[in-house]
Amino acid sequence: MTAGKNLALGEVVLSRVRDRVSRLMEPVAKAFARTGLTPNAFTLIGLVVGVVAALLFAYGMQFWAGFVLIICGFFDLIDGAVARVVGRETAFGEVLDSVVDRYVDFLIFAGIIYAFINGGLAEAGLLPGWTWGILAIVGSLMVSYTRARAEAAGSGKLDVGVAERGERIIILAVGALIGYTQYAVVLIVILTHLTVAQRLFAAKLRLS
Repeated sequence: MTAGKNLALGEVVLSRVRDRVSRLMEPVAKAFARTGLTPNAFTLIGLVVGVVAALLFAYGMQFWAGFVLIICGFFDLIDGAVARVVGRETAFGEVLDSVVDRYVDFLIFAGIIYAFINGGLAEAGLLPGWTWGILAIVGSLMVSYTRARAEAAGSGKLDVGVAERGERIIILAVGALIGYTQYAVVLIVILTHLTVAQRLFAAKLRLS
């Protein structure tokens, strides 16, 4: 099987998983829609929760940071799901969601870097902890940038890769809950840069 076919198969599998998660969220989204809050309001609530998670990481409170990060990830899903069930999907809502996601990503890793520097987290080895944190920020931002740039160039929807934002949140949250945030960060570094390479390869195939 060619690399292109392998990549296409991976896209199909990931797309099906995400579609299934989206369907499971629909009943929950309907319940949240009854609160009367707009999808953008849920997006901003997610930002506030993300700031709390970042502060907990900064002060070395790994378990609670992981717990709050899961809540943050929930709001990242619920805003779009509410928008779909109430028919209020807008271009600005998508932009706001993307911008808030980038802020939360940066703040979370900034908190982790602070914890590494101040001894709130043990070192992960090979590189200083703050270096892993910076590499994680770069990788996370480049995953999003590569998709946005390729889609703007005409690649079509480019959601390939093993470390989209949902996967990164799960990895980091689980790592924090079990007390191994530093190794979760290392894993995120590896997987995000791998995802960038996957997206570049997919973009080359499509745009060629």
